[in-house]
Amino acid sequence: MAAFSASPKVRRVRSAYRLVTWTTPHRLSPSCRDRVYGLLTDVAGRAFGTDHAPYWKARKENRFFDQIAALSLILAPDGEIVGWGCYQRHRFAGRRVVYLDVAGVLPEYRRDRLAARLQQSFLTYEILLRNPLRPTYLVLRTQNPAIHAGFTKHFGPQRVFPQPGRPVPPKIQQIGEEAAAHLGHADSFDPRTLVIDDALRSLADRLYAEPPASTDERLDAFFRERIGPGGAFLLVMRVGPLPLVACLVRQAARRMPARLRPHG
Repeated sequence: MAAFSASPKVRRVRSAYRLVTWTTPHRLSPSCRDRVYGLLTDVAGRAFGTDHAPYWKARKENRFFDQIAALSLILAPDGEIVGWGCYQRHRFAGRRVVYLDVAGVLPEYRRDRLAARLQQSFLTYEILLRNPLRPTYLVLRTQNPAIHAGFTKHFGPQRVFPQPGRPVPPKIQQIGEEAAAHLGHADSFDPRTLVIDDALRSLADRLYAEPPASTDERLDAFFRERIGPGGAFLLVMRVGPLPLVACLVRQAARRMPARLRPHG
């Protein structure tokens, strides 16, 4: 990639893939910001199969680069940008919160679990390095039950909210209310369900070309019943260093080459 006014950190993930990360994105010059907006608009449109130009125009007007704590681009071996992600840092309801802002990967690259590697990088830095002694709460907006299912698998249903058939605890509701207010959704957020009715107004109510689904029919039905086309769940997760380390160990074990495992 051509030079930027603020140098990113570059490291390899998944063999020849590279993760290009700005940990001080607010230092990017106006011309570099415009360049990155163009890159994000293009890759997001291809990742979700719909026009994301209105969304990124709105983020630009709201000073996107001054809000986020880090921004990463995922580069394929040939240098093509195939994914991205970013997050913010906050304190909501007196708790340390990492808001997983927006992310995506091109469909043909999702089998390589690049989104999981990106999130792993973010969480390792924010939880294990910056806040290793206390819980960190993760927050994100989503219409995708597969994302919910993934976090529930990693951290357990007792740490991920909302869950089908379970009430949302008061502390989680408080974090959700403050997060929704920060995101401009105070009037359309229901803390009892963690639903934001107008979460995607800047996308004209279309994030995905086709409704996303998981392999859990009950969870898919939960999403269909609770959120409309322009709505989303505000997921709130309580994650400390021990649950994260346990998750990382399980993931590393699954990636271990078969030749390193004992054979019977």
